[in-house]
Amino acid sequence: MNNVKNMHGLDAKKAEAIHWYDWPALLLLAILAVVVFAQFFTRYVLNDSWAWTEEVSRYLLIGVVFSGCLSVVFRREHIRLEAVESWVDTKNIKPMRLFSGSVSTLYYGFLAIAAFLLASESTQDLVSLALPKAAIYAFISIALMACAWVSLRNLISTVTKPARHQSDQSELNHD
Repeated sequence: MNNVKNMHGLDAKKAEAIHWYDWPALLLLAILAVVVFAQFFTRYVLNDSWAWTEEVSRYLLIGVVFSGCLSVVFRREHIRLEAVESWVDTKNIKPMRLFSGSVSTLYYGFLAIAAFLLASESTQDLVSLALPKAAIYAFISIALMACAWVSLRNLISTVTKPARHQSDQSELNHD
């Protein structure tokens, strides 16, 4: 059977599969679609907009971004220096990936701590619904902590993987 490989050298069926880490972003995206449709319908068809839909859609979009970030970190498909890697000697790719992975891990960790501190100090509710903003910040903090953890695991696998495998794109982590 002919296995089609994508640009990362992964089996296309394996790369296109939906995994457990994709579901939070997909669920939030589906809810966001329903809320935006309700906003459109009530505003333009009924000419009587529901006030809560705009605020809720804004925070759902934030949730989609940060839960989608986790999915991208698991797949190792974040934007990185692939163009530079194609111009550099293969012996320099591993140090570049180590630097990039270290910076990413530290950045996710710093942002997770900042979001946690913001959540712990936030006392406001949403304007249109009686939901605390701290829950949104806590969700962001949890998503960023998970990104930092996965990025650290990816960094460790980059360190332990032999240099000859560094020119290949990394395999997906499905644990």
